[in-house]
Amino acid sequence: MAGHHILVVEDDRATRSLVGEMLQSEGYDVSTAENGAEAIRRMVERKPCVILLDYEMPVMDGHDFHEVQKRVAPDVPVICMTGAADAAQTARLVGASAVHTKPLDLGSLAADVAQLCARPHAHQHAAAVEASIQQEQRAGSTQSRSNS
Repeated sequence: MAGHHILVVEDDRATRSLVGEMLQSEGYDVSTAENGAEAIRRMVERKPCVILLDYEMPVMDGHDFHEVQKRVAPDVPVICMTGAADAAQTARLVGASAVHTKPLDLGSLAADVAQLCARPHAHQHAAAVEASIQQEQRAGSTQSRSNS
């Protein structure tokens, strides 16, 4: 677990704090974001091995975040955390490897995080993600110059 970085994306402060603290107590390095836009910045700063993603958030919801994540870090698994009535459909919308309905069962959530972090990709994807992020940044830089 040491060295495994988890990104928790949740607009509800209490839930974000609870999940983050639980994961830290399990030995994970944790970053948090209160919406998808902030999560993208966090993902660029430090690549996670797993993303815990709320679906319904202001600024940028889980679906819009997933559209960016598919280009920038497609191999990082997502665990969807949702209060939606059709949790399975919501999870499909964000390409989730697992879904947890609210209120969250923290023990089950921790077990899914551990399982996803144990997969080989969790140790091998950092270079690929870094290359994708740099390519995305170059594309954005080129586009802003062409718009000038």
